[in-house]
Amino acid sequence: MTDDGEVVNTDDATLPATRPGLRTAALTVALVAVSLPALTRLDLNIAPAQDHLLNWWSVALIAIVAELMAFNLEFRREIYTFTFSEVTLILGLFLASPLSLVIGRLVGEAAFLVLKERQPVRKLTLNLASFLAECVVLLTVFRALGQFRDVNLPTAWGAAFAAVFAAVFIGFVVVAAAVHWHGGQLKFRSILAIGSLTAPVNTSLGLVTVILVHAQPWACLLLGGVAAFVLLSYRSYTALNQRFQSLTMLYDFTRLVSGSQRPEVVLESILVQAKDLFRADRAVIWLVDEAGSFVGVSVDDAGRRSTVLADVTLTFLTQWFAESPDAMVVTTSTTDPRMRDVAAALDAADCIVAPITESGTVIGLMAVTDRIGELNDFRPQEGPMFGTLANHASVALENGRLIARLHDHARQREHESLHDALTGLPNRVMLAKRLRSAVDGLGPGDTVAVAVMDLNGFKEINDTLGHQAGDHVLAEVAGRIKRATGPDVFVARLGGDEFAVLFPKDWKRAQLEACAQSIRREVAIPLTHDGVRVSISVGIAIAPNDATEGPKLLQRADVAMFAAKTGFGDGVSFYDPGTDTNTPRRLALSSDLPNALGQNEMSLLYQPKVRLADSTVVGVEALARWRHPRYGQVAPDEFIPLAERNGVIGPLSEFMLAQALSQAAMWQANGSRWGAAVNISMRNLIDADLVHLLDRLLRTTGVDPITITMEITETIVMSDTARTITMLERFAGLGVRLSVDDFGTGYSSLSYLQRLPVHEVKIDKSFVSSMATDHNSATIVRSVLDLAHNMGLSAVAEGVEDRETWDLLRALGCDEAQGYFLARPMTASELPQWADQLGRLHLDFERAMPRLETRRPAKVGV
Repeated sequence: MTDDGEVVNTDDATLPATRPGLRTAALTVALVAVSLPALTRLDLNIAPAQDHLLNWWSVALIAIVAELMAFNLEFRREIYTFTFSEVTLILGLFLASPLSLVIGRLVGEAAFLVLKERQPVRKLTLNLASFLAECVVLLTVFRALGQFRDVNLPTAWGAAFAAVFAAVFIGFVVVAAAVHWHGGQLKFRSILAIGSLTAPVNTSLGLVTVILVHAQPWACLLLGGVAAFVLLSYRSYTALNQRFQSLTMLYDFTRLVSGSQRPEVVLESILVQAKDLFRADRAVIWLVDEAGSFVGVSVDDAGRRSTVLADVTLTFLTQWFAESPDAMVVTTSTTDPRMRDVAAALDAADCIVAPITESGTVIGLMAVTDRIGELNDFRPQEGPMFGTLANHASVALENGRLIARLHDHARQREHESLHDALTGLPNRVMLAKRLRSAVDGLGPGDTVAVAVMDLNGFKEINDTLGHQAGDHVLAEVAGRIKRATGPDVFVARLGGDEFAVLFPKDWKRAQLEACAQSIRREVAIPLTHDGVRVSISVGIAIAPNDATEGPKLLQRADVAMFAAKTGFGDGVSFYDPGTDTNTPRRLALSSDLPNALGQNEMSLLYQPKVRLADSTVVGVEALARWRHPRYGQVAPDEFIPLAERNGVIGPLSEFMLAQALSQAAMWQANGSRWGAAVNISMRNLIDADLVHLLDRLLRTTGVDPITITMEITETIVMSDTARTITMLERFAGLGVRLSVDDFGTGYSSLSYLQRLPVHEVKIDKSFVSSMATDHNSATIVRSVLDLAHNMGLSAVAEGVEDRETWDLLRALGCDEAQGYFLARPMTASELPQWADQLGRLHLDFERAMPRLETRRPAKVGV
């Protein structure tokens, strides 16, 4: 705030601090420039019709008395100050010449504003210019309406009302503009509502006074006595009501401030409550900052907070309160020049200032300025009350600062408990929390990966160069890992020379490997310490495929890291259950798997495949399930690799083919040409006996070969293309259909794909399940469909989870679909019942979708 009371907007450093002042000065000049020429066009010396002529000094006295008799109205919890200025205008209009009215009012208002309000020059000149404009508008409107000088005529009353309202409106516009430029707010509706009541009342009072002067002048004393009694009674009531409200607000203030803990909350509560408690226009608090300067915050009459800067007067105040801790009350009648300097520094006519202390030392100042209400000055007896409030504020601020320091200390201790002191990276505890949160938050189809890294040959660095050099190497390696991974990757130090990285959700395998290799390249650059060169091994595990719990996932990343150290994956290794010899469950499953078929622990479930064009069930996919007597349901992703490693994949494939073809034969015998699809592993493709087995089963069951589909994943196709083509050609020779499963996840060559004797491609569910929300996935699905159809292949979408995906696939021309939105995997006996139920209800597949969606169970791993 500047010395003349101008509010500086500290949020906009480019806004000149003098712009509101320049606008105010321009408005003052404009008002005078317009009013004076208009005033000269009036007959300023015309005498009123009445014999009782008021001269200019009489009008001045009436203006001063009208301002001194100001009263306040409380409307919607806001205080509005009003005067009897309209009475002055009416008396001057009918009992004085225009010139006496203008001069008298300007002199009276100037005397009141200078002597009583002590307004600065800029505000004083604007107010006087506004009063001049009001008088000119009053006289001009009254003259334009016919110059009815006989107060006994109702037409004169109407003209007077119109002239007064026009003058009041001009004054309101001037005030509103000045307040707006200085950043304040006006309650326009409230002021207009109250003004529409007070202006007519004051005008009527003035007209009654003029009529009494004309008819019986001494009767004005009676009217004045009644008016004085009503005004004094209202002021007494307001004073009592204000005392009651002050006590209530003091109690609320004490309770609110004592309950606050944060210093900024305490500060804001103090400002708002102090302003309301003492009916002040503004409340200010200055506190000493770290540099020893006073910086303050204020709340004005509109409740808006703005930053203010203290000056040398505040230094004087701190010295004052160091000698006397009592609050300083500065009224408009105070003659002490030092106190008047304090009020001037606060840009206030009157104020109360009290110290804010901490442990007996003055750490700030608190002030309220410019009393609002009938009592236009703060009273000396209010000083102790304000001092008590400042003491409460001191205690609250001290407690708030103590609590803030305790919170900072606790945060520092928490940070130390979760971070490594040497590198500044998060430690194992924080990684465990992040990892648990990431794994627990995985949804269907989501993945999250973690990597464990270990420096190679770090022990030799410690033994050769010492532990201090080793610490320097660890700190530099930590920084390099952070630079190589970027801000979205969580990097932690596990201890010793081990680090860990938690990757963002749904990173693909290629992204993970690229990031890991980037870390290796960054770390391999010679270090600045004695040219030391180190390398790092990285092991990666992915949830939920590798583990569904954070500690287990971290342990399996550690297993992958040791695999990388032994030469797997060029320094970067993904977790492979086949190389994990540290899993008791895996050992138990591997041992029990050969006996699972003989003990009837294996079974098949069937997931329907539906043609999108007419919503017809066209077949099923046979899915193996293992119910282990100890571990319960074992996912295919877990026991299929064990079967391939232990040589059980052959018997398992024979079991699946026998069961699937037998069931297909039964369905076809009952009139349903439902086919069956069976997955083929890599081991099956190198087993020539499987072709003979399939040929024998086709002849034995009598199943039409075209209804049987053999599915092989895209990655298997590309791993050994020559052998794959040979084996697939032998299968095709039997008349069965061939399908490329999980299409889109590998790196198929179009030339090889063109040579493969396949009939369909199955779009991987990772793209299908997200195509409704991910533009890239939708683009991939559309491209695969176009590719398949252009090559004469049919396309099957797996992983259809919702109706929106179904509609998108049908619009794109996809041939078949399967997924939990259509049906969950079910037993052979459930499939006809499921299909018949749709027919009995006479529901086409479109109407059945919402019903089936509500019955969708938890997803089972396939």
